[in-house]
Amino acid sequence: MQAKNPTPIALAAALLLAVAGAPVVRAGDPGLLRPTVQYTNPSGISATGVKLVPPTITIEASASDPDAPGSVPARYRYLVKEAIDAQGQPIRTPTEYQLHHQEVLALDDPGWTAWQDYPHPYNRVEIPLVGLTDGAYYLVSLQILDFDGLSNDPWLYQDSALHLKVIDGFFRPLVVLSEPFLGTSSATETVTIEIAGGQPLNFSWTASADLYGADIASMRHGWDLVDPDDPGDPGWAVPPGLAAVNGYAAERIFQEGIHTFTVRVVDTAGAVTLTRRTLRVVPYVDPAFQFDLLVLDQVVDENVQTWPDRNGVPRDDESFRNSFWQFLDAVAGGAVGFDWNRDWRDHADLVEFSDVVAYKAVLCYARFHDTSQRLFTDPLAGLRPVNDQDRFLWLSSYQARGGNVMLVGDRSLDSFHEGKPNYMIPFVYDTAEETYVVNGQPYVVGFGSVQLPDGSTVLRGPRQYAYATAGIAALDWTAPATKFIYGRPTPARFDRTADCVGLKGLVLDGVFAANHLVGGAIPDTIWTDPEIDWRDADAAAGDSLSLASGFFPFRDDEFIDANISSRPTPIVAQDCLDGPGGLCVEPMFRGVSRFDYVREIKRAGGDADWPQSEYAAVELESVCGPLALTAYEGEPDRSARTNGQVYGFLSYKSVADKPSGKADVYWGFDPYRFDHESARQAVRWALDYFGLQIGQ
Repeated sequence: MQAKNPTPIALAAALLLAVAGAPVVRAGDPGLLRPTVQYTNPSGISATGVKLVPPTITIEASASDPDAPGSVPARYRYLVKEAIDAQGQPIRTPTEYQLHHQEVLALDDPGWTAWQDYPHPYNRVEIPLVGLTDGAYYLVSLQILDFDGLSNDPWLYQDSALHLKVIDGFFRPLVVLSEPFLGTSSATETVTIEIAGGQPLNFSWTASADLYGADIASMRHGWDLVDPDDPGDPGWAVPPGLAAVNGYAAERIFQEGIHTFTVRVVDTAGAVTLTRRTLRVVPYVDPAFQFDLLVLDQVVDENVQTWPDRNGVPRDDESFRNSFWQFLDAVAGGAVGFDWNRDWRDHADLVEFSDVVAYKAVLCYARFHDTSQRLFTDPLAGLRPVNDQDRFLWLSSYQARGGNVMLVGDRSLDSFHEGKPNYMIPFVYDTAEETYVVNGQPYVVGFGSVQLPDGSTVLRGPRQYAYATAGIAALDWTAPATKFIYGRPTPARFDRTADCVGLKGLVLDGVFAANHLVGGAIPDTIWTDPEIDWRDADAAAGDSLSLASGFFPFRDDEFIDANISSRPTPIVAQDCLDGPGGLCVEPMFRGVSRFDYVREIKRAGGDADWPQSEYAAVELESVCGPLALTAYEGEPDRSARTNGQVYGFLSYKSVADKPSGKADVYWGFDPYRFDHESARQAVRWALDYFGLQIGQ
């Protein structure tokens, strides 16, 4: 706002006229416009009636001069009067104001403040009202004088003249309380909220008295107060005030019990708002009282008719997959104490911390689905981020102190990620990168950062389940249809095709087998199931195996901590004191790609020069994609880049306080699509490793 150059003679004359009550119009300038007033506090002023206010309030207004846009007026003054007419009756309505305001308001009233210079460039007039009488009516008139010597009309109802009624105790500060995983609400009380033992709590809040024109005087907070009106209650965390520490609470973690968090906010009129959140902490269960095994089905059967067998029957179907897993039932000689009807949950069932904590181990077979994996998508208990807002990973709390998890399936770890159409791979978690632009199109290459309640900023990537709990540094998929290889504008399934890089077999890591004395408990190599992957089995038997089959649909198996792209971001394996070699991840299964499987079949048949004996370089790239192959035995394009990668591993990230003292198990493939007996042997070994009693 700019101030106009004053005209001293005109302004002085105008001041005298204004005080005398005469019209303020300069001769010779009939077209000049009066200044205008706008009240900004309290809000919601209406000409339809009186405005309710607390006993203490600061009225705020701004003014403008229509004759000089962008400028401010010269002077102002104000008058505050109790709204009582000549008969001693209160002025309560707009009609009564029009009839009687001249009995209360006058330009020569001695109650007017002295003329003051209009605040420049601040452009805000403040009228402090303190200790107004409860239930009384008041009139506040604001008179403005511009540099042309013109005054506003100071009697315009709810314009320059405010009509107020004082109500003590009616107004209270509005408090908006937030917690990253519990949400945001302005409710002063809510129903008791169930949280997991070990769940971190980080409350923050804002408070406002703007609605009724007051200011916030102080805020304070505490846990488990005896009397929130007692300033000396030992539960208070900080003294009352308006410092930064009065707007958020230090992180707290409870293992059990019922706990109440309280925020106490006081405004300048003395009105108080108490906001509370009562939490019931679900405790960990003593292992002596836990059931043995909970099995969670998080693979959604969409009836998509995939994986047809020789008879055309689709095998990617829950009727077949669940039948595979029923070997776990105790009556079938599986896990002792496991009852399929009691201890198995479907993907549509609600599963919470209170469910899993009752078990020593959880086995979950999963595959990412946008909407129907309730374990991940439930509005209250889901584990997947929503709109880049992370959810509380209560499964991580369970793994820290409650029991073991075995997570298996193609895109099983991907189930913990928000579904987006433009991810670039590999995912690298410990990086500040967020987007990468190719041909003007942005792609997601990282998880960015998040601001904590205390104002600090941290990376989101290390807070993701795959990093924070599974203990990996990077995640990739063989030939995904909806993800893009780093720096490439075409979907990954074209840059490396499933026919070449898809997962055909599993090789038990030799170091792992020696460390755990596996012996013959798990086969050294496990191939795909011949009823599901029957085409290759039949073609190999008939000496007609072809690389370009077009019938190998397995493209979403997950491998970890490797960069087979050109992404320059370093991938640094996580350190864990409890892990072999001081690392969090211990490889268990390495993959055999379909390309390498075909190569060995061809070699066994006497073709040592394959694939060059069958394909020209251009043809090979057409079949496999430009980013599928790498050198082998010193020869280019003799192996798939996905071959030998880690598809199954043990994670020691959460071993320290786990009752069993054992690592968690992660397989980025669906055991059901591999040779059933061999896959079941591997599952039995893992559950036995957890300490469960396994039948034969």
